[in-house]
Amino acid sequence: MYDYLVKNPDQTLHDLCLALDDLSIKNLELMEEKIKLTIKLENLTRQGHIEMAKARYIRGKESIGMLQVPHEDNNMKSVFELETSYDDQVSNFDISLRTDAEDPIKWFGVLVPQSLRSAQKYFREATYAAVELANINVKLLRIMKDQRGLRDLKKGR
Repeated sequence: MYDYLVKNPDQTLHDLCLALDDLSIKNLELMEEKIKLTIKLENLTRQGHIEMAKARYIRGKESIGMLQVPHEDNNMKSVFELETSYDDQVSNFDISLRTDAEDPIKWFGVLVPQSLRSAQKYFREATYAAVELANINVKLLRIMKDQRGLRDLKKGR
């Protein structure tokens, strides 16, 4: 990202300081976004668990539990497909729903409580939030690496 400053011998100390300031501001913005997403992830997960508890209360703990989940690995497929791309030496994650995967809610019967569907929706949204959080973490790591490089360059002047 700031490789041109490292490779260009004509940069001034002022240019390095401006680049470090810019990176610090981006770092703070990403940290704020990370905190917001972490809170969102926590809330979505909490709501998912509450809805799951409601569904278990309505249908009984025996009808919604681990006994309905397939035990063999060959029966289970992820409903999400992870896609990784690389931009400017930074990885970017994205997930999409698979069309060929069976809906896991069918493990619990045909007529499932609405609260179980709500729980699934909350957990699905939590998965998307987790991917966004992973992307922010990758960006933060890249910014910290750039900051280290620019600070080392600044010390060498």
